[in-house]
Order: sequence, then C-alpha cells, then structure tokens
Amino acid sequence: MSAGATRLRLSPNSFRRSRNTLARVGDAREASYRTAAQDCVQVAGPGPEWSNKPPVVASYAVIRLCEELCMVALLETMPEGFCSLGTRQHLGHLGPIAVGSEITITARCVRARGRFSSWQVTVRDSHETVGEGRMDFVAVHRPHYEARRLAPKHAALAASS
Repeated sequence: MSAGATRLRLSPNSFRRSRNTLARVGDAREASYRTAAQDCVQVAGPGPEWSNKPPVVASYAVIRLCEELCMVALLETMPEGFCSLGTRQHLGHLGPIAVGSEITITARCVRARGRFSSWQVTVRDSHETVGEGRMDFVAVHRPHYEARRLAPKHAALAASS
C-alpha cells in the first residue's frame, strides 16, 4: 500500500448500503516492463500452432500485465478481507511486440461504482501503440466468495472423483 493510502474496513455488504467505491474515475497508473522469453508466443503451448509463429510477445502475456497493473491500483484501497477479480478483459493487440523490448502500460479508471471498476489500458513499445482495451473488475469479500461460489464447485468435483 502506498504512503498516504488507507485501507477501508467494510463488511461484505457495505458496498450495497453506501456510496463507497474502490476506484475513482481518473485514477491512473503507469508501469514499464521488459519483455522476456517466457512472454513469447512460441512457448505458449506445444504444436505447430504455437511454434510456427514469429518470436513476438503473446497476447495473453500482455493481457496479464495490463490486468496486474489495474489490480495493483485497486489494492491500494482494497478493504481488509477483500480482493479484486477480473470480470472482463478486452485488448486489441494492434502491433507486434518484439521479445526483449520494453513496453509501457497505462491504466486509467473510466468507470467506478461501488465494487465495480472499468479501466482503459494502453500499451506502447518504443515505436507505436501496440495494444488498447478495457479491463473490468469487481471487489469481493474473499471468505464470503469462497464459501458461496467456490465451495459448491469444489464439493461437486470431490463427489465426481
């Protein structure tokens, strides 16, 4: 958490009863990342559908980095016991990113309402804008979410084994 940031203390239902928001429209973050071999599309999976491609950064790696920047921004004001989950990731991969190049990602909150936020993301390398899109998130009370949403699925998996 950054200096000056405060953690909110909220119950799982606090967002329904108040006007609290985790993000503010206009909040922005920027980060640079040096791409590496593990980001290359050729290592994404076995088979010619992956290995027969040029050595460029895979779209999923760019999406992961964009999502991470937004989650870090949300973490600064995340209430105790809550976490953010991505609900939508839309990224137009507009140009190739050479493995080994440095990219700069900018994320700006364009919509915030209670537990929900939307972030406009832009990805640039030293030559051009190589990606643009939107990342949406919801904040969930983790123990409550795990008990209500995941426990039934884990139980069904255990029963079918």
